[in-house]
Amino acid sequence: MPLLVSSWIRRTAVSVFVSSALLAAGFSGFTFLASLRSQPPNREQQRRVFQVDLYRVESQPMQQIMSAFGTARSDHQVVLAAQVAGEIVSVHPQLRVGLRIPPQQSEGKPVILVEIDSQAFQQKVTQAQRRLEEDKAELARHAQDVKNTTVLLGKARADRAEYRKEYERVRDLKAKGVASDSDVTRVTLELRRYDDQVIALENRKSLLPLDEQKLEKRQAVHPADLALAQLELDHATVQAPFSGVLGEVHVEQGQYVRPGEALVRLVDDSRIEVPVSLTATDYEQVRMVLDAGEGPLVDLATEESGAASWKGRVVRLAPEIDERTRTGRAFVVVENSRQSQPLVPGTFVHARITGLQHGRAVVIPRDAISVDNRGREFVWVARTEPVMVDPSVAGGPATDARTIERRLLVDQHGTRPRMLQTLALVEPGILQEGELVVLTNLDVMSDGSLVRMPEPDELRTLDSELAAQPVTVLRRVVSPTDPKTD
Repeated sequence: MPLLVSSWIRRTAVSVFVSSALLAAGFSGFTFLASLRSQPPNREQQRRVFQVDLYRVESQPMQQIMSAFGTARSDHQVVLAAQVAGEIVSVHPQLRVGLRIPPQQSEGKPVILVEIDSQAFQQKVTQAQRRLEEDKAELARHAQDVKNTTVLLGKARADRAEYRKEYERVRDLKAKGVASDSDVTRVTLELRRYDDQVIALENRKSLLPLDEQKLEKRQAVHPADLALAQLELDHATVQAPFSGVLGEVHVEQGQYVRPGEALVRLVDDSRIEVPVSLTATDYEQVRMVLDAGEGPLVDLATEESGAASWKGRVVRLAPEIDERTRTGRAFVVVENSRQSQPLVPGTFVHARITGLQHGRAVVIPRDAISVDNRGREFVWVARTEPVMVDPSVAGGPATDARTIERRLLVDQHGTRPRMLQTLALVEPGILQEGELVVLTNLDVMSDGSLVRMPEPDELRTLDSELAAQPVTVLRRVVSPTDPKTD
């Protein structure tokens, strides 16, 4: 047993020794072969150059244009209704929709549209006039009655005074025993008759002022009756209150109408109003322009990007913002007399409202703006120092390249850029005149990336961006001294 253990130990030791020797020999051979191989030349790692579109920053006076839409309507229209009942006995010879009522030359020559049978109303006027004449006659008769009563009362008082003398004489004779009791009784009764006559006339005279007041009150009512009758007679003739076009006709000759029944609708198409809805921001801007003076000018077109067919002006704003839509209404007025073609009520139009002017506005394409993980807008700006790129890397002849850097678009007050469809207004001082902003491959850009510099005529400019606007939201402010361009 001990001999077997000793034999196993010897075999194990020999195996380990042989394995170690073979490993050492292999490592030595590999090292020798590696030393025979030549080292490759060191090559500097090349940076990638991106082919991008660049935009050249300009600072120019600009004017903002606000877009809205609405439906044109007449600024002044009225439905003429019957104010009296009766049969239509006469209508205008051309009473139909579309009849244009010309401006009236004078009040003495109005345009009569409809006439209602006026015989009954004329009779009422005649009756009211006769009542007034009767009132005048009664007042004259009353005045004469006052005079007559005054005269009769004076005469009755004089007669009573005269007869009182007779009464006193008879009483004296009675006291002397000359006159009898029957004589005294007779003169006493006669004196009382004179007293009654004076009292009756005095009572009649005292009642005359009350009769006069009664007549005057009745006379005061009758002129009102005449005025009402005359008004009904006037309402039997329906005239055009202003010039315009008939939009609706509801009656024909021979038809019986009642008060309140619509006859025609007259539309004044010389002045057209277009209510448009504005965002809260645009509403505030229009309000500032209105407060500063004359209302903003407005171009109107039937298509959003079409040429303007009419010109108008914002004249007023609704007093509040709609809490559901968050929009406010502005009212544009178009004077058709100043247009090459009239704006017809009911036309759906797109309005381009002239907004505030920006003295030195910095405008960039909206596509150039990226957002970081903190929600801040920024752009990639090419530095001014040129970087020459090896032709093998550039894929062509040696070219000028620039490194780029990140530029936040938030100023010191935290004001962010204002987005205007495909453009953006950047606050002054963030981007400088002539700087180049990267427009493409923004998802692979990083600080220090290289971009190829295009030829000057390949740079995108403010003019090219303004020309590419699908709807005009910004335009240059043209100075009177600037040359005219087509």
